[in-house]
Amino acid sequence: RAMRVDAERLDDEQIQSEVIVIGAGPAGITTCLELARHGHEVALIESGGRNFSAQIQRLSDAASYDEVRHAPMQECSRRQLGGASVIWGGRCVPYDPIDFETRPHIPFADWPLGYEDIRAYFERACDYFRCGRPQFNLHQIDGVIQKSIVPGLADSDVLTSDLERWSLPTHFGREYADELERNPRIRVFSGLTCTEIDVDESGTRVVGLSCSTSTRHKTLRVKGRVYVVACGGIDTTRLLLASNRVHKAGIGNQGGQLGRFYMGHMSGRIAHVQFSTPPKETVYGFDRDSDGTYLRRRFSFSTDFQRRKELANIVGLLVNPNIADAGHRNGVLSFIYLALVSPLGRFFAPEAIRKAALESEVVGSAGQHVRNLVFDFPRTASFIPAFAYRRFLVRRKVPGFFQPSGSNRYLFQYSAEQVPNPKSRIQLGTERDALGMRRVDIDIQYSSQDIDSVIRAHRYWDEHLQSSGVGRFEYIDANLEESVLAQARNGFHQIGTTRMSPDPSQGVVDSDCKVHGVDNLFVASSSNFVTAGQANSTFMIVAFALKMADHIQRGAWLRSEAGGSPPPGG
Repeated sequence: RAMRVDAERLDDEQIQSEVIVIGAGPAGITTCLELARHGHEVALIESGGRNFSAQIQRLSDAASYDEVRHAPMQECSRRQLGGASVIWGGRCVPYDPIDFETRPHIPFADWPLGYEDIRAYFERACDYFRCGRPQFNLHQIDGVIQKSIVPGLADSDVLTSDLERWSLPTHFGREYADELERNPRIRVFSGLTCTEIDVDESGTRVVGLSCSTSTRHKTLRVKGRVYVVACGGIDTTRLLLASNRVHKAGIGNQGGQLGRFYMGHMSGRIAHVQFSTPPKETVYGFDRDSDGTYLRRRFSFSTDFQRRKELANIVGLLVNPNIADAGHRNGVLSFIYLALVSPLGRFFAPEAIRKAALESEVVGSAGQHVRNLVFDFPRTASFIPAFAYRRFLVRRKVPGFFQPSGSNRYLFQYSAEQVPNPKSRIQLGTERDALGMRRVDIDIQYSSQDIDSVIRAHRYWDEHLQSSGVGRFEYIDANLEESVLAQARNGFHQIGTTRMSPDPSQGVVDSDCKVHGVDNLFVASSSNFVTAGQANSTFMIVAFALKMADHIQRGAWLRSEAGGSPPPGG
């Protein structure tokens, strides 16, 4: 039988399997592969296909959102085999132990599990991402001589040895295509959109899915024993809200928490770092470990310091100057700028990353950038072939580029935890998509605590640099509050709207990602996360998907029929 099925060509009106996974992004593909490797029949349902379709992608459009505060859905989600991994940059970062603590200064931050419960899955998550070993601090890695970003900046309350690791980058739809097609227990149905989850009259068990082919709008029924929703934070929440025939407020919404606590991260640039150490001794670009994995150092704070100062979790990195501003007088930066604004720019970077790189209050003319190329020709000419080879012609691609500063002055970018807020939320709107599903209204809200924590973190970093005698911060704008708020924009890390909790009054899913009150329905998504942490969510999504798959495998749902033919639904 064909392992990959175009749902548009199906004659049958019913699909059956032991496990039904909705969404073929990192979480859905991981869940599918894990359960199939244990001998279970899995049907993987994906709204898109192998290639991008603008028509299908429009099914994710929101009815309303604040364009200043939230990115359009077409930039932060992807209906395609591989899901958002098609458009992500490849950064792999886990949550920290403090993210799972009950912190009096962070409201609504009570996870129903601890850090060690999920840390056990980091190594397997690293394997899926092809990002090396689960070592996220330089002190865990042998052979690195200089442990700090600059000499004389030892770890104390401020750390500069924490790491992010980088995937190949791994496009899950491409990386795991062969296994998805070879495994006889997996069937991938592309071009099929789930429009409703159907439960029995008691509302305690899923009995099937109502699905529609994405372009012809033919209706199909999908039945299984266990169901996993893994279609992104917002679309997962939308599907649960829309499945309201029995649960009038939506499935999993007994406590009124479904769609609430929507959050991402605070990110931006409000300062430069001026180091007083020798410029050539600043570790600015990527490190590589013994496996060849790219690593990046970050500024962070110790757990104890975060507690004492009541900070939200935050990290900072040294980054390139704004490439759009030709005042940098750097031929390499001007070359990258001209490449990204050209008609071919969309082939060089995902749209959201491309737009972020081009954002600048000061934009130089094409002529100014060309002059930079001419006057800085030797450096540019040597950069282009070397970078092109490492970016496009090798399997483990360099994630980006960095230009060292002769003056030892660097732009400083932060990524900070957004504090949970029940007023920040996703709701169903009145507008409907082409399949008749109600689109969502997105109301993401940032608080004064979010802004204050970012500003205080910068002041602590500055104090540490100056007391260590290695440098200082130089703020870009004197009004720090306005500067932080002006850059507060997210949508890429869709966190919190199906949050974990010990009971349904406080959230939507339990610590095993099972929806409260529904025996056979699970959610694999960053929407399950109780707090946002400092980390982008992709790595942790896969770690939790692995934990969830192990729980499903150990449970009674599938054990009695492992290896057998697909059971009837319900």
